[in-house]
Amino acid sequence: MGGGEAPVVARQPPALPVARELAARTDADTIANAVQQAILHTVYTDQADDEGFIEALDRSVRENVRAIVHVFAGRIQIESVSPAGAFAFATLSAELGIPVSVLERAYWVGMAKFWSEWFALCEQEHAHTGTPLEDLVREPTQLLFAYIDHVLLSVISHYDVARTDMIRTREHLRRAVLGQILEGTVDGDPTDLERALGYPLRATHLGLCLQACDRAEVERALAVLVPAADAAASLMFQRGARRWSAWLGRPSPYGPRELFGLRRALADCGVHVAVGEPWPDLDGLRRTQEEATMAADVQEALGIGSTATLWYRDVRLEALLLSDERRARRFVIEELGPLAAEEPRLARIRETLLVWLSTGTHVAAAALLGLHENTVRNRIRQAEELLPGVTTGRRTELQVALRLERVLGAQSGRADGAVPAGGRHLDVAAPDGEASRSHAVRRAGVHTSAPHGPARRAGASR
Repeated sequence: MGGGEAPVVARQPPALPVARELAARTDADTIANAVQQAILHTVYTDQADDEGFIEALDRSVRENVRAIVHVFAGRIQIESVSPAGAFAFATLSAELGIPVSVLERAYWVGMAKFWSEWFALCEQEHAHTGTPLEDLVREPTQLLFAYIDHVLLSVISHYDVARTDMIRTREHLRRAVLGQILEGTVDGDPTDLERALGYPLRATHLGLCLQACDRAEVERALAVLVPAADAAASLMFQRGARRWSAWLGRPSPYGPRELFGLRRALADCGVHVAVGEPWPDLDGLRRTQEEATMAADVQEALGIGSTATLWYRDVRLEALLLSDERRARRFVIEELGPLAAEEPRLARIRETLLVWLSTGTHVAAAALLGLHENTVRNRIRQAEELLPGVTTGRRTELQVALRLERVLGAQSGRADGAVPAGGRHLDVAAPDGEASRSHAVRRAGVHTSAPHGPARRAGASR
């Protein structure tokens, strides 16, 4: 398995009939949930916010726990077990630079939690039926150790194969050097660093943050984006299970022509991308990626499907204020007052108000939203009834609060489209067909086009 021979498993005595019958009644997914949480909170605290990583871990844990329960129940033999999810998770761990010792620890932490859950079930069975506890625990415990020994050997084999491939392609070296650069701990000659990375550091860098299923998808996207931006080289770095950092390097500054070409290519590249500002040299490499990462956080909060491309320049305000989410929510509630309530009617008023403030006229707002001008006027009037004087005396604060509310509301929105506390989904269905108008609202508050050059709409600027 994974490039190595399948481990030989010493045949263990099967569980006694009483233990097999208990295993047949056991809800493996309930135990898997407990095991996954124990591993995540004990071993992988640094990955607790990486949804893709958590999904991969959950699949691995769930396949293993189900297999163990089936072994206890006598349905399968240990030597027949080959959990693809566990092998995929081992490969991901190697690609993310997670030490193999951490992967092994995860298995022992998981085994301890599984045994604790199984023992609790045995105690309950003993209390209800009088079955001797030893008959429920003895053979399953031996089988559990034999299972971990069998699977862990194959898992480590898959990890080693992935690690060996990274060494062969020098990916591990690039990852180590780039990690030090991003942390600001590197102290070396730029020429040596460039040789290690295979990328020009003494250039103008444009940072990207991409959401993709695998490396091949990122490589295909970069193959399109590099020539579109007239870049000389690209560099990529896996930050999470589905999040990648990338840079487009160019010996001269990026101008409107290059950014316009990039914008057009981004629309068709097939992945979700957040884009930083172009900055030069080593400090610029860090800065543009930091900006792209902050834009990606806003993009994720909005809902990854709502904005295929997001430019940092267009969400600098949201990125800054969302660094303290508690205070941001308080600001929204204080500024919007009753207009922040969880009602679809108020959601439509907020959307209209944001576009009106961004464009400056009823006519332009109506055109962007696809509404009649009188509808826009009526909604602005309704907003002023709820917040007397706010559209004349506190326009800046109001616009900031509305933009923040869009992000915070989408972040906590419910699938039914109703407005959650302090927010809503972006595509709230409305009687007059406004569900399709979220694109116009995005252009008014969070742009999805390039921030430079002729492609930017003058009417949607701030």
